[in-house]
Amino acid sequence: MTRIANPELFKERILVHLRLNTDVNHPKVSRQLQALWDISDLTVRQAVGLLRDDGEPIASGARGFFYATSPEQLEPTIDNLQERIAVMSRRRSKLIGAKNKMREIAGGQRLLFTNINK
Repeated sequence: MTRIANPELFKERILVHLRLNTDVNHPKVSRQLQALWDISDLTVRQAVGLLRDDGEPIASGARGFFYATSPEQLEPTIDNLQERIAVMSRRRSKLIGAKNKMREIAGGQRLLFTNINK
């Protein structure tokens, strides 16, 4: 049974494995890393995120994760993260708009009911 574990506990293991066993032409998909330590996809992705937070050059793409050895190898990952930031920012703005609209409607309904009772 795959377990969701503390990603801090697997960060170093994943880093060493990616350094020694991957390159741009031989990435590892999350499923392969999960199988090594019987951990969940979420744990793998969180550990990779923590490694990136530490400045480790972990690149990723449709074919998996790998330890980048040149700036050019990081470009697609950086571009992907930038696209995700833009999408999240747009969705955040839309949700703020929806929240504000809900408040306006709720405020208007209160006024409507307040006026009826007068």
